[in-house]
Amino acid sequence: MFASITSAWNRTYFDGRTPDPVESVTLRRYLLGMVFQGVWWAGYLLFPFVLAKSLQAGGGLVTAAVTMDTAAMLLALSWGHLLVRVGRRRVLFWGGLGGRAILLLAPFAVTAPWFVVILGVVYVFAALVYPAQNSIFQENFHSSRRGRFFGHGALVQHVTAALTSLVLGMLLDRDPANYRWIYPVVGVIGFGYPLILATLPRPAGSTRDVRRLLELPRPSLQGLAPRRLLASFVDPVRDALATIHADKPFRWFEGNFMLYGMAFMMLNPVVPLFFTDELNLGYEQISSARVLIASAGVALLGPLMGRWMDRFHPVRLCVLSFGLLALYPLTLAFGGSLMGLGPAATAYFAFGMYAVAMSGVNVTWNVGSIAFAPEGEGGHYQSVHVAMVGLRGVVGPLTGYAVLRLFGYREVFVIAAGFCVLASVSSALLWRRMPSGRPS
Repeated sequence: MFASITSAWNRTYFDGRTPDPVESVTLRRYLLGMVFQGVWWAGYLLFPFVLAKSLQAGGGLVTAAVTMDTAAMLLALSWGHLLVRVGRRRVLFWGGLGGRAILLLAPFAVTAPWFVVILGVVYVFAALVYPAQNSIFQENFHSSRRGRFFGHGALVQHVTAALTSLVLGMLLDRDPANYRWIYPVVGVIGFGYPLILATLPRPAGSTRDVRRLLELPRPSLQGLAPRRLLASFVDPVRDALATIHADKPFRWFEGNFMLYGMAFMMLNPVVPLFFTDELNLGYEQISSARVLIASAGVALLGPLMGRWMDRFHPVRLCVLSFGLLALYPLTLAFGGSLMGLGPAATAYFAFGMYAVAMSGVNVTWNVGSIAFAPEGEGGHYQSVHVAMVGLRGVVGPLTGYAVLRLFGYREVFVIAAGFCVLASVSSALLWRRMPSGRPS
């Protein structure tokens, strides 16, 4: 029986070949970690809705919280350097513990400002996972299988998130104050993913990061010297700028994500307000649209999109995904007036469009940068990629909220759709002009 299970595993993930032991172990643990990440993701996506509904936060505070989330991605550059300098195992363990177990304090967050303070700590550590994950993908997975493996991980993560969302929506509809005990549970379970990443094996012959998991860095006053502290922030930025300047295809790739990201970030503070103030949706309806439907689409299409990325390249997948994503804000803008949809149906249909498009964006955003990275630089390239989220994350939510206050919801949605179309067209131009030796 064990032999037949092993054979089926090899056929599904390794085309019938006997896999490298490190690659096989990494995949098994990664897929298990996606269960923990799915529970975490379901709770994470509901943060702004809990602020708006359970804590009656105003639009300004919701926008501030969303901006904190995205702006904190700038710290990916520093996290990437710290992962190399201090060691992946320890940084993931202590960073994961601090960024997720902090939700144990949720019972004391009885006002919106205090909840935002806790979210601030969560967001500071959020960008840590992405460069670590990409470094592992480049080191432990063969280039021809990375997209496929990520797609199957997305399937596990988003099925878990979808099921979790049903439970969270029901509990929060029963009592909006239930977030005070829900989030400590979500935080502890969510810590399982960075813990698993921290314990993954290194490829044969690697001598990096052999310290014990719980070993702390030795205290040193030299590290607190103003020049050293300044260097810890300046050096990663200098390295990132050098990478962007030297690698033109990667620079263009990031420019396209800036266009798409402006649309995404503009919608982040606006959609929670639209759902609560305009559509008057309950938690179960919000959870079903924002997490269940969105996660189901990404889960079902994730493996397919991962294979497409491996076969056709991330840039070509971006052409399709960015273009389809324009249908998400357009449905929110015109679903009621032109399509005759009710409030809940508008939300469900819009996030159905979102789910199809984001199944591709999810793959290219998380592991697409590896296609441009030299050997051993996957973590660095993803640090740069995630840090770019921080740049648009400062401007996008504030722009979306400003357009909302000056004009209205429909104008925000139409402008966001325009950015998605521009990103798709620019991606098509990038693919046509990339050199013949395209990255694989």
